[in-house]
Amino acid sequence: MPMTRVDTIKSVVFATGNHGKAKTLERYLKHHNIMVRVVPRSLDIIEPQADTAEEIALMKGRQAYQQVHGPVLVDDSSFHIDALGGFPGPYIKYMLTTIGIDGIMAFMEGQTNRKAHFLSCLVYIDEKGNEHIFTDEPFRGSIAERADTYVHPEEWSPLWRIFIPEGLDKTLSQLSASERMLTSVKREENDAYAKFCGWLKSSQ
Repeated sequence: MPMTRVDTIKSVVFATGNHGKAKTLERYLKHHNIMVRVVPRSLDIIEPQADTAEEIALMKGRQAYQQVHGPVLVDDSSFHIDALGGFPGPYIKYMLTTIGIDGIMAFMEGQTNRKAHFLSCLVYIDEKGNEHIFTDEPFRGSIAERADTYVHPEEWSPLWRIFIPEGLDKTLSQLSASERMLTSVKREENDAYAKFCGWLKSSQ
């Protein structure tokens, strides 16, 4: 696919009403010294049903592109719990809006295997309609024994309150900004947001 030159990208319309996701993208761009303004927009997008975050992100991206009539970025994530056979996967949003964190913790009651992982996908559709896909490797960790009550201002999901990144002993909501960035740097080559930033730089 043809590259979009980053020097023509002054801002990125991020199709999300999720404040935490927008803040995360801003943090990544700043870390990579990319001077692009993030413009979050809530759009009327029908939530697709599919088996992977990538399929959902692509379908949402195409809907967003038709509404924005220009370049747009979308994000979708799935959450997989080993003890539940990988469930809920891409259905995590529905699960959170129905049974919530308390419901997930109820499913985990008595489970000794608490391993879980995120999978994320960013889709950027440029002004010509070319689709650029950035997927990451599993962000591995485990589910805490109890959920935090603290709502972090940058959290993009209530899962921050129960997910402990691999190698750490604190949930995402308990990590400082520097600790979260350090975790991101360790995953640099495998992170969808970092891959998007790398693409922006390489397309100069």
